[in-house]
Amino acid sequence: MICCIQSQSCHTNKCPTGVATQDSLRQRALVVPDKAQRVFSFHRNTLKALAEMLAAAGLDHPSQLEARHLVRRMSATEIKLFSQLHVFLKPGELLTGEVNGEFYSRMWQMARADSFEPAEVAAA
Repeated sequence: MICCIQSQSCHTNKCPTGVATQDSLRQRALVVPDKAQRVFSFHRNTLKALAEMLAAAGLDHPSQLEARHLVRRMSATEIKLFSQLHVFLKPGELLTGEVNGEFYSRMWQMARADSFEPAEVAAA
């Protein structure tokens, strides 16, 4: 039974089990009907865990979850809120092509719909 083996290579398009790839040869390793029950169970358990975390934060719905509710451990003695760590895009900002913020602008220029490989971007 082939399924995700946590190889942490999803972003490389070289998923060894065919779960996270656009490569047709690798995709053949994944037999969807055989995985239906596993996917159902995984999804059900994920939603249960999400409901428990939302309740622990005093929230009723995932739409209420904000960056201020999430933390990242920076070291053994320091944590930061995601709202302190990230610059957030305005709704529709990528669609206008006027992306404020160097990081998102660079990443958006490299994004490709046809491949996981980044597009070549001319140096600024």
